[in-house]
Amino acid sequence: MRFGILLTSVYDASVDPRRQVREHEELVRTAEQVGFDLMVCGQHFLGSELRYYQPVPWLTHLSAVAPTMRAATGIILLSMVNPVDIAEQMATLDVLSDGRAVFGVGLGYSGHEFDAFGVEPGTRVARFKESLRIVRAMWSGDEVTVSGRFHTVRGARPSVLPLQRGGPPVWVGGQASGAVRRAARMGDAWYAPPFPTHTELADLRRLFLDTRAAAGLPLDGAFPVRRELLIAPSKEAGFKAALQRYRARYEVYRKWGLSGENTPLQSGEELRSDIEDRFILGSPAECADVLGTLESDLGMTDFVFKPHWPGLPHREAMDQLESFGSDVVPKLLGAGS
Repeated sequence: MRFGILLTSVYDASVDPRRQVREHEELVRTAEQVGFDLMVCGQHFLGSELRYYQPVPWLTHLSAVAPTMRAATGIILLSMVNPVDIAEQMATLDVLSDGRAVFGVGLGYSGHEFDAFGVEPGTRVARFKESLRIVRAMWSGDEVTVSGRFHTVRGARPSVLPLQRGGPPVWVGGQASGAVRRAARMGDAWYAPPFPTHTELADLRRLFLDTRAAAGLPLDGAFPVRRELLIAPSKEAGFKAALQRYRARYEVYRKWGLSGENTPLQSGEELRSDIEDRFILGSPAECADVLGTLESDLGMTDFVFKPHWPGLPHREAMDQLESFGSDVVPKLLGAGS
């Protein structure tokens, strides 16, 4: 098992951007020191509640801060961006990170983002598929000619190529069954988001493997997983701490257009059950037990940890990261991971 850190946004435009730079630098520097080998940065546009810097330049800078770590976009909104542009951006990141880039992609869900790019939400799957084919063709080193529904490339032979032959690994994010099937057929891995419950995660993993098997594709690739994890003296203490984080973050998701089962329930035992179904909570030993189960039962290869949450002081996020490295990782390594 390998470990990654999610460099999420927790501030809006009122906070000095240099603070965000400093804190992410400290996070990746510490993560590298405690044994993490992956940094992950996502993409959003026109955010007002949270300020997202664009992932490729952000990761390029942070790769110089923690040069042994892989750099993954998690995720690029591929149904909105230009595939020629992102192919060359990712190739540049791969060169500057010495062949350590990972191309995480997905559809997106926020209406105001689709509006800003003039994208009809009903076309997002078709755009995604076409764009991913163009990106892979751009990385092949061969002449590229694609006459698509949305993009056209004629007789191009790109010279901006990634160091990794054929391009960085493609991790496809998503949680609906259709997204998982696309990940199985078009990607190198399914990048599992934190929203599914523990049971749903297992069901979707089986769907991914079944789809790969039916297509005659390898089954032994990476399985990167994001789960919300909070280290505390006990599960009860972890639940109380998780409650604030859960409401703060998922209220933002709801404002952005994520709906249904992915937004918080509002009361009582249902809320407790929902948090316990989505979070890994408790002591370092309890957290390590759950992570070990994800590895042994589902084949998780990369665990992506998010220590930062809106409203959480940076020092507390650092404490969580340091505790994960000093208390959780050794227990996993001792168990043979």
